[in-house]
Amino acid sequence: MKYMALLNKEKHGFGVSFPDFPDCTTFGADEEEAVDMAHEALAMFVELQLESGMDLPEPMSKQDVLDLPGTGDKKIFGVEVSDDGTDFEAVELTLHRYLLERIEQYADKYGVAPADFLAVAAREAMRKDVFKE
Repeated sequence: MKYMALLNKEKHGFGVSFPDFPDCTTFGADEEEAVDMAHEALAMFVELQLESGMDLPEPMSKQDVLDLPGTGDKKIFGVEVSDDGTDFEAVELTLHRYLLERIEQYADKYGVAPADFLAVAAREAMRKDVFKE
């Protein structure tokens, strides 16, 4: 299913909201991070809706979103989510034990999952284009 998202420039980054899910919002330091976060936020929100036994609304069309008041200055983009809550993939990852221990300690220190730490690190590496020669 494809839901429309509204990207709004804010003082310190970009906010994202979903007209079909008013309680689902997210934020990113830049536009690219905000779009990444939108995919994760909506997937988690949909998964919780489904786990709670709630039905998902029919997605609004882009034109329906454009017709809403206050959307004129916002960028609109689509976010695909599965209608069964299976948007997250488990992956096998091989890391040196020492590095993995450091990641786990760091993640534990800040109360986040190692997978969340790795997702943030991956986004930051891509944003900085760390492998560019």
